Amino acid sequence: MMHEAMPRRVLLKRIAGVGVGAALISAPAGLLAPAPAVAAGEEGRAARTHPTSANGWTLADKANAGQHVWTCSVPGTGFSIDTRLGMVETVLVHIIRRWHYEIETLRKDEVIGWRPITELDAAAPESNQASGTAVAIRPGAYSQGLSGGLTKIQRKTVQNILDDCDGVVRWGGDDSTPYEALFYIDTPPGTAAGGSTPSPLEKTASKLRNWNQTPGMGAGTAA
Repeated sequence: MMHEAMPRRVLLKRIAGVGVGAALISAPAGLLAPAPAVAAGEEGRAARTHPTSANGWTLADKANAGQHVWTCSVPGTGFSIDTRLGMVETVLVHIIRRWHYEIETLRKDEVIGWRPITELDAAAPESNQASGTAVAIRPGAYSQGLSGGLTKIQRKTVQNILDDCDGVVRWGGDDSTPYEALFYIDTPPGTAAGGSTPSPLEKTASKLRNWNQTPGMGAGTAA
């Protein structure tokens, strides 16, 4: 079973980089911890000076090492994944939960978030896992290069999940080399800090957070 409580040192690290005005997020064991507020401009500048994954997000050498990628619980599933905190976490966790509730029950080790770039094709969409901006759901069951692993009803559910994400997520099953296990952020990090207009990713993450706080909405809600 995954961690029931976040180690104190991890919680302190998550709090350490927070700027004034950062939103509160739920942490395991009912704690509320400020989510690290990474300005869109900071992400954009980092992407110009550091190696990036295929979608333009900065690579992380490892999880839980102060590089924006941390182990986060997926509510309702009993397991955690390594993912980029903040907006990306909100979106990818929503995808996982909907798959878990509506397509097939997921178990520990069947969902893989961050992976080191050395294990991936750096030119392919799977490289987005190395920046913490992609997740592979049951990759052993949905092999790269093959399609047809989902039923018609399951594919319709996948399309509904993508609709939830307003175009900021791409499904690997729609790529020229299909990979039906993969979902990834399909928009680069912002380039302007402090802008008055939220980015598409910010809008989607805000919508999903509101759904999670509204009874009768969000992942796991019967249509």
